[in-house]
Amino acid sequence: MKAARYHGVGDIRFDDIPEPIAGPGQVKVRVHFNGLCGSDLHEYYHAPMMAPITPHPLTGVSVPVVLGHEFSGEVVAIGSEVDGLSVGDAVAVEPTVNCRRCAACLAGSYNLCSSIAAVGYSWAGGGGLGQYAVVDADHVYRLPDGMSTRDGALIEPLAVALHAVHRGDVAPGNSVAVHGAGPIGIGVFLALRAIGIEDITVIEPSAARRAAIEAVGATKVIDPNETDVVAELRAHTDGAGVARSFETAGVPATFLNAVRSTARHGRVVVVAVHQKPVEFNPTEILFNECEIVGSIAYCRDYPETIELMARGAYPLESWVQTIAFEDLITDGFGPLKDQTAIKILVDMTAVG
Repeated sequence: MKAARYHGVGDIRFDDIPEPIAGPGQVKVRVHFNGLCGSDLHEYYHAPMMAPITPHPLTGVSVPVVLGHEFSGEVVAIGSEVDGLSVGDAVAVEPTVNCRRCAACLAGSYNLCSSIAAVGYSWAGGGGLGQYAVVDADHVYRLPDGMSTRDGALIEPLAVALHAVHRGDVAPGNSVAVHGAGPIGIGVFLALRAIGIEDITVIEPSAARRAAIEAVGATKVIDPNETDVVAELRAHTDGAGVARSFETAGVPATFLNAVRSTARHGRVVVVAVHQKPVEFNPTEILFNECEIVGSIAYCRDYPETIELMARGAYPLESWVQTIAFEDLITDGFGPLKDQTAIKILVDMTAVG
């Protein structure tokens, strides 16, 4: 089969490799669509972060690896000991691979597994940028009738966003700020709106991204290059600060704006991966007893995300586009790096 394999920085090759075979408890998926992620960009342009250069402690996998962790497709084969799935099912894949025996896994927080791996980075069964992938059946979710696999490929990043909203413990009537309108920021905004939150301010420096999130319903969107974010959010809340802040951009200034504009007993949810350290004095949160919490990936969030998508909570037209497999680097990674695109799906259905 054809697959895009990561060999190192700046080195993704379109290789011909054997098709994976489903073992016990696994299913084989014919990939239809795969979303590109900021983590993929980091691997390609900067340094391996998720793809192991030495054997992964759980899976034994190291580069080269088939990329792709945001994907959907059709079940084409089923291993033994699998119930609830059938050949022909349209599915979304949750790509985490967990040890199932560490303290976090046993407590149900499998996203915090001490030796976590991921399909598309550290998994022998392939990834979403290959024609086929073999995955554990209990991380495969059948899509409702009428939901396209194109939409299904977006379940993964939208589940990241929904998990962050749950970590925010947002209550009706809360004022909320979403710092960043990339794919996760848009997902956070849409999830907040789906649970009935109305007072949402989005902060985004990119005009294209501001336009995209306005197109899905955001009515208060500010440009941090033109506006003092902290002063604006304080003024909007009569000086109190917003009850909840979501930091989805991963840059120091955004984190500091989130902390400094959050109310007493408020909460800042950090869902972005930061590549650089933030110079920060914890005294800034001492006197208002503000909480800063992290949010990583998802944990039992796929079913609710799929339900919200089926209800129409996630309009996609203004921020999602599709490219061909062979155009992965030029029309995928390039526009995402330059921020001329927001979310790109790779169409794998024509690969043959």
